Amino acid sequence: MSISAPGALVRNSLALAAEFAAALLMRGSQSHWLPVLLALVALVSGLPHGTEAGFVHRIVLALGAVAIALSAAQALDAADPLLWQLLTGALVLTQTVSLTRLSRT
Repeated sequence: MSISAPGALVRNSLALAAEFAAALLMRGSQSHWLPVLLALVALVSGLPHGTEAGFVHRIVLALGAVAIALSAAQALDAADPLLWQLLTGALVLTQTVSLTRLSRT
């Protein structure tokens, strides 16, 4: 099976942009985290449209996106962010591999 490079690139770029925006919106002490995370779940669970991803895989991707956004927000606010940066990087790598595998045609 070949991988649809444009599909994988678009899906991954949209997910990363949404997670970065969510991380920026959740910074600080008065963040509005519930609507931000709900919007993130709705967006990322719809990204595998046109693939063979089932309900479970879409939910796992959405929960992974929430974990990435929360970890990135902690990395932006923490005094010693190395652990949060490593966790965020590992989660992003896992999501990228997963979305690339879903984009097979």
